[in-house]
This record gives sequence, C-alpha cells and structure tokens, in this order.
Amino acid sequence: MTLTVRPGEIVALLGPNGAGKSTTCKVAAGLIAPTQGTIHVAGREATREGAVARSKAGVVLAPEGRGIFPALTIEENLTLHLPDKAAREAVYDRFGGLAARRKITAGSLSGGEQQMLALAPLLQHPPAVLIADEPSLGLAPRVVDEVFRLLGELRDAGTGLLLVEEKAAEILGVADTVAYLAQGRVSWCGPRSEVRTDQLTEAYLGIAAQGHTEEVGRP
Repeated sequence: MTLTVRPGEIVALLGPNGAGKSTTCKVAAGLIAPTQGTIHVAGREATREGAVARSKAGVVLAPEGRGIFPALTIEENLTLHLPDKAAREAVYDRFGGLAARRKITAGSLSGGEQQMLALAPLLQHPPAVLIADEPSLGLAPRVVDEVFRLLGELRDAGTGLLLVEEKAAEILGVADTVAYLAQGRVSWCGPRSEVRTDQLTEAYLGIAAQGHTEEVGRP
C-alpha cells in the first residue's frame, strides 16, 4: 500500500514497537536506502537520492532525541539554520525563553526548550515535508501542547507532515490522515474520521481488539 504525504496535511504513522516506524522515517528522509519500492518527492522519483538531496528538495527530518547541537549555544544553533539575523530575532520574539538565554549552551536547556529550539527555525522557512519521529517524547503535557500547536502552524503554512508519535490522543487530535504500520508495511491508510478503536488497539498492541468497532471521532 502506498503512503502519501500531501502539502498542508498531517499524516500520523501508528504501529506497535518494532513495526518499523523510525526506519520508515529514515528511509523517507534518505538516511536509509529502501530494499524495494520507490520514493517520489513532488512527483519526481527520488528513491536512490540520499539525505542531502532530499533536504535540498525540502524534505526535513526531526529525529527522535531533539536534533540539536548540545555543545553549541542557542544562538549558534539557530544561526546554523537561520543565518539572517532578522529571522533569528523573529524566533526570539515568538519564544521568549530562548531569547533570554541565547548565549547558554543548548544542552543545558530542558527537553521542551530543546524541542522548541529544534523546531522553531522551521516556522521561518517551512519545509515542503517535515518527518517528525516522536516529537513529544519525554515532554511535559504543557510543552506537548505547544509542540503540536507549532506543527499545526507548519501544516497551515503548506508543509506536509509525517508524524510518528506514541501519544495517540495528541496525534489523533491533529492528524488529517492515519496510516498503520505492521512489520514494515502499511496495512491501512485513511482519513482520521474513519479510525476505529479496534484498529487503534491493533496498531499499538499488535493484537486485534475484541468487541467494539466504534469510530473515534473528533470532539
């Protein structure tokens, strides 16, 4: 089954541990070559292109574990992504906590602050596709809400997002499309409105739920 991420769409990739979610992210980003099948970026085949070529085509990976340089300062981390000072100041205007400590090393920030530092530059130059592997991992609920608001802003800016997330409630609250991964293959893909509780149980536990097949609708 084909997995497609369209502009301005959030696709939630669900599956039990070991299903291949992180591997799928790395294959999509060009870090791992696929053993079969093809990958297309903006209608162009990019199967054999590596991470650098994918990045130049607008495909960005936000890996599990923040994706920052902990030994560099906040300012130095931002400068790597945003050489223009005005763009960095726009980030500081939005995230006051980063502005107040721009000269300290990124490794001394809390997990939530590190995730904001990793994702905030994308708001200035939204990528064509963002692949986010566990963006809320280890974060407090308040920070998780901010992360998902930021991801929603990227969607509104036209970015297509492929999200892997263990927190089902949060990801289903923002997803437009849901795909289930089992043993490295997409077993089902469809609109968020068609997700059923038995599918969700199977996606996370790897077993079929007994009984209920009601839809999990938006509030």
